[in-house]
Amino acid sequence: MDWNKKLWQRSLDQFPEFMEPLVAELGRSERREGAALYVQGLLMPGERKSTEPMAARLGVDMQKLQQFIADSPWADQAVWHAIRKDVTPVMEPLAAWIVDETGWLKQGDKSVGVSHQYCGAVGKQANCQVSVEVVVSDGEIAAPVAGRLYLPESWAGDPARREAAGVPAEVKFQTKPMIALELIREIVADGVSRAPVLGDQVYGNASELRRALRQELDLEYFLNVGGDLLAWTKPVKTRLAKKYWGVPEGQPEATSLAALSRTLSDKQWRSVAWNAADGAKRRTRIGWLPVYALSDLDPQTGDWPQTWLVVDWPEGSDEPYHLYLAWLKQPPSAARCLRLSRGRFPIEQFFQRDKTDLGLDHYEGRSWRGFHHHLVLAAVAYLFVTVIYLRSKKNFWCYVGTGVARDAAVVGAADRLLPLLRN
Repeated sequence: MDWNKKLWQRSLDQFPEFMEPLVAELGRSERREGAALYVQGLLMPGERKSTEPMAARLGVDMQKLQQFIADSPWADQAVWHAIRKDVTPVMEPLAAWIVDETGWLKQGDKSVGVSHQYCGAVGKQANCQVSVEVVVSDGEIAAPVAGRLYLPESWAGDPARREAAGVPAEVKFQTKPMIALELIREIVADGVSRAPVLGDQVYGNASELRRALRQELDLEYFLNVGGDLLAWTKPVKTRLAKKYWGVPEGQPEATSLAALSRTLSDKQWRSVAWNAADGAKRRTRIGWLPVYALSDLDPQTGDWPQTWLVVDWPEGSDEPYHLYLAWLKQPPSAARCLRLSRGRFPIEQFFQRDKTDLGLDHYEGRSWRGFHHHLVLAAVAYLFVTVIYLRSKKNFWCYVGTGVARDAAVVGAADRLLPLLRN
């Protein structure tokens, strides 16, 4: 047994102390014990992390484990609340809140929310479930703090399927950006330290989400957007009639963001270097200009707020890498824009490792309750392994999941999560 494995085994001895604050609000002792047992099953090596093989490895009754995860009426929100309360303070200062969705490939049509839809796991349309999740990041470490299943319209409007899967009556159809907004509201309500919200075009193109972040929540954002969005580069002063929200009379025609990105002068670009995932040093140009996006119209006042179009254009490329709409409380800088433009990596790492090693997408139950129970406990398992990994600054992923060693992508800041272990 090598040193790394010995430390991993010793760390498991501290697992009960790690779990205690995260399950304290679940009520009866059997629920708290069941949660700890399920997370332990996710941590154990094995190809599949569904209830039957986990029960066999744990040496417990499979039906009891299945009943706990699928049917027991404990609140996943209580665990999410504890994560936000216990984890986020030791990660401060936070660099970003990151929103994204991930797909769970599925057979058949009975599992809650399953539909033929875009699945990021395979990069195309597939039969899958999709969850929307939020992580907070200090720039290196990801901590999942909220998540919810996306319920397609075909499910939301089907009473028979809803009843069979136990979908609560209050759950209605929502787009992914609107689910993300509700999750962000929950995070704000729990007092998590604020940081810019990052997301891809699914979220950046959603004007309602951008408006709520600015006006309701006062949260900065740096969101990837499509080049076809229209905007002006000068203030839109004309207020519109309440019955008509269109382009003001006499206002110059709005221009696409893609076209505006090509109007920046040489003086508006900053050349910056960054380290790619393969370790190579790359250079890109960062430029920005104030814009008034057509879709950012305030329906209450008829005004358009000023935001920033930020362009990330790698040197030598014929096209921009990404376009962003940013609402920032301080004027942009090249260094900050570069950090924010590359800031979504921690959530990608979270999805990869939670799926590959901890069974995030292995749940085989069909119910709404079971899905969300599994979702939050997979997040807890991820946090535990991350803590141990950072503590040792060694690769512990070879002792969990499939037993295959993974490249270490998260480094440093080990002491910042140690309070969770109650040393």
